[in-house]
Amino acid sequence: METGAAVLRPATSGDAEFLAWGLNEAAGGLFDSLLGKRAPGILATVIAQPVHAFSFEHAVVAEVSGEPLGFCQGFPEATPTGTGAIVAAARLRAVRAFAVAVLGWPVFAALERHQPGEWYLQAVAVRPQARGLGLGSALFQNALDRAVAAACDTLTLDVDVANEGAIALYKRLGLRVVSTSPRAVLLGGVRVHRMATMVNSSESQPAR
Repeated sequence: METGAAVLRPATSGDAEFLAWGLNEAAGGLFDSLLGKRAPGILATVIAQPVHAFSFEHAVVAEVSGEPLGFCQGFPEATPTGTGAIVAAARLRAVRAFAVAVLGWPVFAALERHQPGEWYLQAVAVRPQARGLGLGSALFQNALDRAVAAACDTLTLDVDVANEGAIALYKRLGLRVVSTSPRAVLLGGVRVHRMATMVNSSESQPAR
């Protein structure tokens, strides 16, 4: 795929459908498992709302020639969670979402546990046709810059322990594994690594 220079910009509520794809992609299809076929619409509805962790307010979009091709979403640790917004938007699917959340509680509890001074990179995703163009690294650097601007000490993220490619990439970007969640009862017994890097240090600079 030939592209011009990528432009990074703050997301708007009009990006909600693209961000919904990206959030589910970054989560390995988790929201499809939770919410079924209505997941894209439910996520878009939630993302278009302000003042919670899944909101467009916390996302940056990478676009080329006006086409959104990647995004990252993250926030300081004090940001309100978006779980309630998802359950409200799901309506009749709330019971199903609650059941899955309970059975997967060890993982979900780990995902929502943050420390003071932490900036949490919730999701990074790039369209398949744009991978290998450096958009992921540019978005990660943007996340680091936002962490610094928020006066945070550490940038953290979570990744499935089975996703060896992503883990290797994050290590090249300067992150290290600091903890691992218990195994979920449901969701294929998934576990996640919490990875972290200090901001404002050489550890936080992506490898060239």
